[in-house]
Amino acid sequence: MKMFVYGSLMSGMKANLEMDGAELMCQEALTVDALSMYINDGYPFVFNGRSKYQIKGELYEVPDRLLNRLSEYEGEFYYMTVTDVICGERIVCAYIFMGRGHHCDMPEVADGDYRKFYNAADQ
Repeated sequence: MKMFVYGSLMSGMKANLEMDGAELMCQEALTVDALSMYINDGYPFVFNGRSKYQIKGELYEVPDRLLNRLSEYEGEFYYMTVTDVICGERIVCAYIFMGRGHHCDMPEVADGDYRKFYNAADQ
């Protein structure tokens, strides 16, 4: 199955080891639809709603056996759904973990790019 990741699961990020066994298909993927990204305790949450930006991330081919591990990693604050993702010249349907609940009091990632936000916070 194809999975779009946009936060700590991306290559070079702290939880990328959870993706062990998945194949990176597109390192510069982008959601077709505009969504909103917020940060809570250093982790990004993506929500529908006051959607402003296409979310930047990576597209992976994930074997079914990894799905439970990824769901456990993401935990109760996320749910899995599908979204369309731009990968090069193609549009691909992929799974994505969306945030549960609300984004009140969470700072917004202004352009939907967690890697840029993370690197700027590290400076």
